[in-house]
Amino acid sequence: MYRIIAALSLAMIVSGCSSLIASATGPEPIGLSPGERTFSMSLDDSNIETTAEVNIIKADARFREANVNVISFYNSVLLAGQVQNEELKQKAEEVVRRIAEVKQVHNELIIAEASYYGERTNDGLISTRIRTALTLEKGFPSSRTKVFTVGGTVYLMGKLTTAEADKAVLIISQVGGVGKIVKMLDYLPDTQPASSAAKSS
Repeated sequence: MYRIIAALSLAMIVSGCSSLIASATGPEPIGLSPGERTFSMSLDDSNIETTAEVNIIKADARFREANVNVISFYNSVLLAGQVQNEELKQKAEEVVRRIAEVKQVHNELIIAEASYYGERTNDGLISTRIRTALTLEKGFPSSRTKVFTVGGTVYLMGKLTTAEADKAVLIISQVGGVGKIVKMLDYLPDTQPASSAAKSS
């Protein structure tokens, strides 16, 4: 009997709290807006990157001589850089796909010698300039995007509407040093893209 009374009392308290919150927050529904990225999502991406980087090296010692970059955003992973052969390219992807939190993998690794420090530094500067331009663009949701550059090719990740994606491409194309733009986007529900991972050159 005491348990029943306690349960009923708790239900009344929760119900009362819900009513207060509903009154205090106005007529609009509460919750995350489409594409909003929470702290736990950011933590997931960080854990995915660390786990993947460690396990890729453990999977094959030859990866120590390669240049494999693991970028996770909204649990979608980009593999970019250079490896010695097709076997290592596929092995890296297999390692990442075994991570439970990973939703999809974009394997953009190429078969080539690892790039030099100077090239990577230049790519990093391009990415920084792009991030700055997207952040300074008034009204653009830069927090829903992530960019990474390899050999002048810019990979655009995130959750955007079609109009926002077009705007991002325009901004990126105006940054010096950009050779190609590859879109790896999850389009928000109000769009109807031909492909959720369209590529643009």
